[in-house]
Amino acid sequence: MKTIIYDVLHNITFLMSGFYLLGKLSSQPITQDSKQSLRILYGLCLSVLAIVLMQMTIEPAPGILVDLRHIPVIVAAYFAGPLPTFIVTVAIIVYRFTISTNFAAYAACFFIISLAVGISLIVKLMPLYSKKTFMTVTLYATLLHAVILGIVLRDTGQIFEILSVITPASFVSSWLTLLIIQDIRMTKLALRTFQHKAQIDFLTGLHNSRAFSDYLTDIKRQSIFNEQQVALVMIDIDHFKSVNDTYGHEAGDDVLRQFSKRLRDGVGDTGYLSRNGGEEFSLIITNLALTRVLTLAEELRERIETAPFTTQTGQTLRVTASFGVASFEETTANIDHLVRHADQALYASKQSGRNQVTLHSVQEEIATTT
Repeated sequence: MKTIIYDVLHNITFLMSGFYLLGKLSSQPITQDSKQSLRILYGLCLSVLAIVLMQMTIEPAPGILVDLRHIPVIVAAYFAGPLPTFIVTVAIIVYRFTISTNFAAYAACFFIISLAVGISLIVKLMPLYSKKTFMTVTLYATLLHAVILGIVLRDTGQIFEILSVITPASFVSSWLTLLIIQDIRMTKLALRTFQHKAQIDFLTGLHNSRAFSDYLTDIKRQSIFNEQQVALVMIDIDHFKSVNDTYGHEAGDDVLRQFSKRLRDGVGDTGYLSRNGGEEFSLIITNLALTRVLTLAEELRERIETAPFTTQTGQTLRVTASFGVASFEETTANIDHLVRHADQALYASKQSGRNQVTLHSVQEEIATTT
């Protein structure tokens, strides 16, 4: 009995370690919507786990060897979808028939196929992550395993002794595996949500200055390996301080929210919008001709100027904005200078009377430094 307990614990430990490592394959939970290459890799990894489990046999009675190869199939069918399930199912069946071709092999084949199809149907018909579905899958796998073992070992005279060991081991292994993977998935989702919120400006819903810095850093790294045009548009609301001083900070917040919406509506999917702080905004655009970038900036300027802003108290305000544009490599040879050059162009817009779009030039850089 002591040996049996050790065997079961070794299998469970291996399962927990294996699925923890599998969780490192992707920063996001693997689902039916994951990339096909990732789902194929997941199916292959599950196949390796299953084949190793076939070597880690449990001997519930003298001369009787069983294993927990079906656990990876449960995981694939429950969490990853048809493709990984098909891969691990085929791998188990093919490997089993390379060992021997007998009644037990055919019974094992029937068991794995029934398990894969049954759990896939349960997941399709029931709420995926509900406790009821969780328990239904575990019970189905355990009972099916017990029935197949009962059929295969019916002539041994030791069915009760065998099932009294394997059935609890199968149930506990299935339950713990589903539980740990569910916890890993929930942790990833929570981390993803936290990271998303940490990069969003709470007032406007745009990316914040941290997200801007991270994105620009990524763009710089990409520019090392492939040539791409990168334009940076710096935007500043003209005389915004007077809005806060005259109408109050709540009115200022109303203006910021409406201003952000107009930028978002005008930019669409063309670029990466951020609120860098206060009344300062930025727009990063890649692989778009500089003339088109300047046209877009002018369209945004007009979108802001032409329609009044309305506060929650019913006040109507006229707001304008100044724009500064720099482009790698058209105006800026070194991408590390892109922010400074866009800021200098923005400063030139303000110096020239505001409410205009200015493209960086060498003259503006000299004027700024003098």
